[in-house]
Amino acid sequence: WVQGFTNTNFSFINNQTVCYPCGNYILFLDIETKKTTVLQCQTGQVGAFAANGNSQVLAFSDRKLNPIIYIYTFPELSQLTELKGNAQLDYTLLAFSFTGPYLASYSSIPEFALSVWNWQENILLCSESQPGVTVTSLSFNPMNWQQLCFVNESSVTIWHIERNNDEHHLKRHPVKLPDGQGSASPHTDLFFPVSHSEDPYHGPDLPVSAIAGLV
Repeated sequence: WVQGFTNTNFSFINNQTVCYPCGNYILFLDIETKKTTVLQCQTGQVGAFAANGNSQVLAFSDRKLNPIIYIYTFPELSQLTELKGNAQLDYTLLAFSFTGPYLASYSSIPEFALSVWNWQENILLCSESQPGVTVTSLSFNPMNWQQLCFVNESSVTIWHIERNNDEHHLKRHPVKLPDGQGSASPHTDLFFPVSHSEDPYHGPDLPVSAIAGLV
């Protein structure tokens, strides 16, 4: 009963080992020797799950009130740290950055909060709430840990992690998607790139050819 595979995500934690959650356990399958290793979540059912093959670490949350994110190392299966955030009910998604000790998490109702952690130092860097938004996918840019791709059923958003010394802040950049018929958004006006409907508080609208130097 512990060997089954659900429709949750799975990941390579090194070149020959696949891991995935099932019930109260994380299963590790060596694809060469077919040997299986089991890690038990001591507090019940496993919630969100992510693995990082570069650092050979995995993260998972438990499903209880005020859930905790646990970070384990592989193949030792020793606990590195516990991340305690402000989530009250559940985490739905976790994602490791490809470079650096960073982990992104998304909590469900009531917070709907996107958070970024430094898991090595057990620090919550920044958090931003998206009330009512159910996310289907969350991933870091492989080339830049300061960019997150945030996908739900109707939109795609790129979140930039702005940094000033030790301060971090999430800045939202929506992605314009084609409409239901597949047609793209109207072509950008290359002559007057600034919308004339906006308040020209910072000066008049100038054509591209008239703009030079620093803006």
